[in-house]
Amino acid sequence: MRINHNISAKLANVNLKRADTRTGSSLERLSSGYKINKASDDSSGMAISNRMRAQINALDQASRNAEDSQCIIQTAEGALSEIEALIQRMRELSVQAANDVYTIEDRDAAQKEINNLMNEVDRIASTTEFNGHGLLDGSLTRVVTYSENGFSSLSVSDQVKSGVYQVTVNSTATPATDTISYTIPAEGTNTISINGADITIEATDNDATVKQKVVDVCDKLGINVADNGGNSFTLTTDANGESQFIQVQEAGQPPKAIVRGQNADVTAGSGFSAPTCVYDGNNVTILDDSGFKMQFAIEDSAPINTAVNVTVYDTGSMLAQIGANEHQDIAIDFMEVSCRTLKFKESDGTNLLNVCSQEGAGRAISIFDEAIRSVSSARTTLGAYQNRLDSTMSSLDVTVENLTDAMSRIRDTDMAAEMTDYTQMSVLSQAATSMLAQANNRPQQVMSLLQS
Repeated sequence: MRINHNISAKLANVNLKRADTRTGSSLERLSSGYKINKASDDSSGMAISNRMRAQINALDQASRNAEDSQCIIQTAEGALSEIEALIQRMRELSVQAANDVYTIEDRDAAQKEINNLMNEVDRIASTTEFNGHGLLDGSLTRVVTYSENGFSSLSVSDQVKSGVYQVTVNSTATPATDTISYTIPAEGTNTISINGADITIEATDNDATVKQKVVDVCDKLGINVADNGGNSFTLTTDANGESQFIQVQEAGQPPKAIVRGQNADVTAGSGFSAPTCVYDGNNVTILDDSGFKMQFAIEDSAPINTAVNVTVYDTGSMLAQIGANEHQDIAIDFMEVSCRTLKFKESDGTNLLNVCSQEGAGRAISIFDEAIRSVSSARTTLGAYQNRLDSTMSSLDVTVENLTDAMSRIRDTDMAAEMTDYTQMSVLSQAATSMLAQANNRPQQVMSLLQS
């Protein structure tokens, strides 16, 4: 028996400290619900779980991003739906105007409604926004630039790759031009006709009143009038191209041959593969069998016989971040929907649609048919984006669920197992406390021995 060193008490104290430490750790795990509360609990486990937590947070945000992107697409699709309804109404008016039972005044009423509907198309396209981003005004389409002035882009298909393409303008589009003469009758009336619209010249008219009658009719037909003097006028269509026509019939004469404008003409150079060029006035479409389709408008100021570089960039798309890491995104393209890109107007605002003649109404029907196809295609593309984002959100949610489960296994407390450990440590702590008290009493036994 020793009195300088109470080894039994020291051993009991060591065991008590161990039991208290483990009891405290167990209490911390039970109260927080986490198995790892500090790096010393499991340094590698903490590092792994923190990386998992960062990934889970990012995936949650990516899912919200996808949902926001769907809201953007729904906004654009709703606007396109309204635009398509407007085009349907304009087509209906064109079909009505194509019926020859209507007079030019009747057709002019239809034209005025069409003009207002076209203005509404442009208004919707320019004001459809989401969080300050214009969706249908062309700001989110692919960017096309030209090395010379006098060009404006209409559209490029997805098959048009980024790069430089070369075109040469051989000629720009020209309007239809013709002349018409008249005679003021000594008595009664004479009738002249422009594009099927009759103008009655009475004996009481003079040159000024005749000109005003011609101007009034030509304004409805989209034709400019220049007075040549000598009872003659020069008529020129507002717009350019073969679709623009003038047919006049002078008093007592059969109708003259139809005079038409001329389409632009270009040569597709480097960058194109077996291209086909299609012309419609100032508008040029270059396409091939692979789905490649580039549309642009040529202005009168465009240089002739000069090679022009057309550069296509992929910077116009809206990128939706749908993943937790860099470059995990999708590009969402929005079609520019304006009267210019739908070929209702030229780039300078000149109206290409005029239903005040039977032929003009027939051409308008064809243009509206193409516009409906374009808008429907844009809506279909947006619908495909929405379906893709639906799948993306489902995939992200499943990934978050699985990652959360894996992180939980590393970081969260198993309450049943931990409660078992806590109970064990509590019993050991109480036992160690009791044994420490017993060990501290052993020196008293030495005193009893010395006293005896």
